[in-house]
Amino acid sequence: MSINVIREYYSIIRDKIRHCYFETAILNINKLLSVYPKDEHAYYYKGVCNFALNDYRNAVINYNTAIKLNPGYAKAYFNLGVTYYIVKDYDKALINIAKALIIFEKQKELNKRKRAIDALNLIKKERGV
Repeated sequence: MSINVIREYYSIIRDKIRHCYFETAILNINKLLSVYPKDEHAYYYKGVCNFALNDYRNAVINYNTAIKLNPGYAKAYFNLGVTYYIVKDYDKALINIAKALIIFEKQKELNKRKRAIDALNLIKKERGV
């Protein structure tokens, strides 16, 4: 698959997600993964769609796959932490958002760093830590 075809898939996937057509986005992600099965971004977007569809178990699986393929994938760690927060697994939520924070700091992404700090503080407050 050429890089232009992959870019086109991502354009379609992001458009479907933006318009809340999550099932259609997943179909396109699966087509992309059938040809390029080690694409961490495809798994990340699949996790985003699963989360939006309240399929938290598959969201966790897909975010973890994205992280396995790219251990420096801060957004995947952050979203994985948020998913764990939603299912009230606060320990895993804190661990993953803290990992995202470390990576955001290394990448000097200040807005995302602040967002991670805010999320950590919210979880700690809610859990009474």
